[in-house]
Amino acid sequence: MASFELRWQAPEYEYREKGVSWYWISMIVAVIILGAAIWQKNFLFGFFVVTAEILILAWANREPPLIEFVLNEKGFSIGSEKSYAYAELESFSIDNFGETDWPSLFFQFHRKLKPPLKARIPKDRLAEIEKALKTVLAQVQHEHSMLDTLEEFIGF
Repeated sequence: MASFELRWQAPEYEYREKGVSWYWISMIVAVIILGAAIWQKNFLFGFFVVTAEILILAWANREPPLIEFVLNEKGFSIGSEKSYAYAELESFSIDNFGETDWPSLFFQFHRKLKPPLKARIPKDRLAEIEKALKTVLAQVQHEHSMLDTLEEFIGF
């Protein structure tokens, strides 16, 4: 296996600008759910709804931090905190759908209960990263999950 090392920085998640109507809709939905919780006399769930809405409003407009990614012959690293050897990974897929400057790179684990690992990659380095990964992992077609579709619809 050839020796290689690719480094890049990318935002932790895709940032979407939210308008005033997004915040109003979020609060209206939270009030409706809170009303249902009070009607059912489920005050613990009501407390959870209020706490969740406060966190959603606080995090909704937060800009994503940049994270450094490293891809080499040993595995995939996220900053200095997490490293994944290729033995843990089963395959990879790339989602280059839409007009985004940051396509998504997904890694599937051998353990089926572990969710896929998602990272952003710069569009101008897409071919280079894909070529390097093909030497060590199988590439599969990316399928959008229901959660991906919901996230896109809500705009969070």
